[in-house]
Amino acid sequence: MGDAPWEVGYADLHAKTFGGPSAEIIALADQMPHGGTVLDMGCGEGRNALFLARKGFTVTAVDILESAINKLSTLADWEGLGIQAEVADMCQYSLSGPYDVIISHGCLHLVERVRWQELVDKLKAHTVPGGINIVVVFTDTLPPPADLADHCLGLFKEGELFSLYLDWNIELQKSYTFEDKHPGSPRHTHSVNKVVARKPPNPALSLTWCCRAGFAVESVSCCPSPPSARRPKRAGTRPPPRGSCR
Repeated sequence: MGDAPWEVGYADLHAKTFGGPSAEIIALADQMPHGGTVLDMGCGEGRNALFLARKGFTVTAVDILESAINKLSTLADWEGLGIQAEVADMCQYSLSGPYDVIISHGCLHLVERVRWQELVDKLKAHTVPGGINIVVVFTDTLPPPADLADHCLGLFKEGELFSLYLDWNIELQKSYTFEDKHPGSPRHTHSVNKVVARKPPNPALSLTWCCRAGFAVESVSCCPSPPSARRPKRAGTRPPPRGSCR
């Protein structure tokens, strides 16, 4: 297997090898608690990690390519962003967490099928109750481009990604094709599955996350608190019930 084609873009600090942050990442930034923890697994040069760090998230970014992490770290330093950027094989990476958000954008299909199956289980296990996974993969609906064939070791079957999250609340499920072009590479066409899924809240474990998100913890679920629950306590009012975040 030769060098990854996208390393040409990683060598140029001014190139946007994969463009800007993804649309679902932009939407996510306004939905999750300020300062939430994010793991960007297979972050590349950091298009999503940098965006979320600018929004106040605590970001850990991991990629197997030193060139990607060097570029990400340099860009983060230029902006004064405290991203924890690490060079590591995602299949061997020791996850800490748990995290409010875990992103795996366009990289799981780069490892063998048996390895990504184990990795998805790890990502789900290290997500907080009520937290989100955002996963984007290439599928075998279209064959991989010739210059990427040696890198696409574990293409997903159409819909296979979605089945891995049937036990979560799926907020976005999308199948599509798109064209892209990276510095130093020809134009490619890819078939893609994308999922945004939320881990079901666990009332025994999710009090901290719910409080940060502005939720009130009820007896069996984490549900949005009414507006009055988020107002400052007034003199003479009764204290909130036990177990509430108010």
